[in-house]
Amino acid sequence: MKHRLSIGIGAAAVIAVAMFIWMTNRQDVQRDEFSTAETDPAGRVFALQAESTPDKDVRVTMRSLPTSGPVVTIITQFDYDTDRLKMKTCTISPEIGEGTASAKVLHLAEPVPGLVRAVVVGKLEELPAAANVLACDFAVRPGAPAGPTVVRVHGQVADTTFEDRSFAAEKTIVISN
Repeated sequence: MKHRLSIGIGAAAVIAVAMFIWMTNRQDVQRDEFSTAETDPAGRVFALQAESTPDKDVRVTMRSLPTSGPVVTIITQFDYDTDRLKMKTCTISPEIGEGTASAKVLHLAEPVPGLVRAVVVGKLEELPAAANVLACDFAVRPGAPAGPTVVRVHGQVADTTFEDRSFAAEKTIVISN
């Protein structure tokens, strides 16, 4: 049993790294990489929350919901308006990062402005329900018009049975000058 678990963890890590390399090295970058047609309307997986930071940036946090079910690996993509926002950084939440039961790590790439791809992978431990997963800080572009803009996230999650489930969420951010 011990060896099966080690093989399973190693296989999950290899798959996640291969997906990350594939996502970052594709020449034909598309904004609709993941299909959201299979998103389960009865049970949402993630929600986005937005707040201002002390630096007058906008932090968008992806949070798992109590209805998310088991989630082990996340492959996701953020889309945003580059005329109004600029991505500064994304970090994994300390709630699920190294040193926790989940022990997840974040692999991140921005192949083109306005498109951020992220893979959250680690041990085969499930994410806790209702936990922050990652946070991305966006700077408001100088001269960006006041008003609403939308940050969207979509992708797929896998659980311990390696069943993929699609998800999508969005958050409207209001820019004020």
